[in-house]
Amino acid sequence: MFKSFIKSQAIYKFSVIIKKYNFLFFIPLLIYIGERSPIATDEGYYILQSKWILNSGDWFSPMYWGDLALDRTIALQATIAFSQKIFGENMFSIYIPNIISGSFMLLLNSLIHKELLNRKNSIYSSLILSTSFLWINYFHMSSQDIIYGTFITFGIFAVIKAFKKKNKIYYLSSGVWIGLSFFLKTYLALIPLIALIPFLKSSKIIQNKYFWIGFFLGFIPFLIWSSEIILIYGYDAFSGLYSKLVTLSKNNTFTNPFYYYAWNLLLNTMPWSMFSIIGLITNFKSNENLKSYFLFKYPIIVITLLSLFSTKTPYYPIQILSLISINAYLGVIFLFNKKNYFLNIYKKLIFFGLPILIFLSILYLNVNNFLEDINIISKLLINLSLLLFCLTWLYVPYIREIKRKLFLLMVGPYLIFSVTVQSGILSDRSKELRIASQSIIEKENLFKEKIEVITTGQKDESVSSKLIKIAILMPKIGKGKKYIEELKKDQYAWTAYDRDTILMNNNIKIVAES
Repeated sequence: MFKSFIKSQAIYKFSVIIKKYNFLFFIPLLIYIGERSPIATDEGYYILQSKWILNSGDWFSPMYWGDLALDRTIALQATIAFSQKIFGENMFSIYIPNIISGSFMLLLNSLIHKELLNRKNSIYSSLILSTSFLWINYFHMSSQDIIYGTFITFGIFAVIKAFKKKNKIYYLSSGVWIGLSFFLKTYLALIPLIALIPFLKSSKIIQNKYFWIGFFLGFIPFLIWSSEIILIYGYDAFSGLYSKLVTLSKNNTFTNPFYYYAWNLLLNTMPWSMFSIIGLITNFKSNENLKSYFLFKYPIIVITLLSLFSTKTPYYPIQILSLISINAYLGVIFLFNKKNYFLNIYKKLIFFGLPILIFLSILYLNVNNFLEDINIISKLLINLSLLLFCLTWLYVPYIREIKRKLFLLMVGPYLIFSVTVQSGILSDRSKELRIASQSIIEKENLFKEKIEVITTGQKDESVSSKLIKIAILMPKIGKGKKYIEELKKDQYAWTAYDRDTILMNNNIKIVAES
């Protein structure tokens, strides 16, 4: 009994510390200062284009190996380049825009929680968001998705505040996000806008002049960039943005069935999706207009619209993850407070079935050496955090006080993702290639050399992806050359041609292979 009291008090005190210094607890999840290496698609593509912006000084033209590539805007690439201009040309500065926007998204998530639920404990919704695999995975990628999700989350927050406060700043803000989102994701920005229109009309926000002022202000960056592109390259080149939409709306590599998000989103937000389903159902029955709309109708409309689109990817729903995390919090509270036959079975599935499944997964991963590429310390910490997850969730049903239940519920996912982030799994994604590239750079003293890439001879997507990753890891890169014969004397280049083809040219020497 005495030991139980001590444990109880320790949990309580730690909960108080979390409330007082809550921002510090996000640092292990958000900040990684170790070595980084990206994946090729789409992260590598954006980083490569940002390097060409810095090399050429052209902040308007998205280039790809010397050719104009207008299948997307320059918004993210210019943002990454600007970050490197300020903080230095290094891998960490590439990710600063994502770190800033993702942190802001967590703050907005907390603010929306307070506005919709009118309760404390908003930090738990943000912790749920930051420990959802889908969110944390893309947070540590230099891609459009977290920044876009932040714009949408800001728009939702502004609309809610405009509805409540009738303040011109919030009316302005409820319109400005649309143009900024469009500059980043073009036509995909129409989906959250369509989902918001019923509320904008019923609340009469759409009739306020400051909403429209914000709307036009938000489009200024896109209009400036568009006019410059049309002026330099013509309208036919600019229409590539629309061509990309047409391509994505037809059958392609990323075409998936209508029900794709019904399983993919649930899987990518485990274990919190098991609670968010309950939250979603409770908000379907809610008599409160704001809660009903933003925690049920809005996410359902967005998912339905995304499901109707031919191209479906795991990251498209990131824009509603804030609302899903708030629903997860509500689902947790509902399960803790309510009792009936169905809910008792559901609780056993979550607090007994899931820990047992994870424990068996730990055994399977270790027996089959799936973690062999991870260093021993990281492997040990990952195993311990997974075991702690199992133990804490098994123990949750035996705790009476809700605050302590919440704390125990967060410990496992928090430790798992903190360890995963700090081990470099989500940041150093091409580790072997990075180590090999660093060795070549040092051996050949390439720190000040401009390295070219031969763009022909790339036989498949895997080879092209590898070349993109290698090019990013080079200190300096050129625009790309089509043929080996274009190389000058003593010039370095990466190529996908086989060894025999390269050696047919007597002037070429192979110095490294990867």
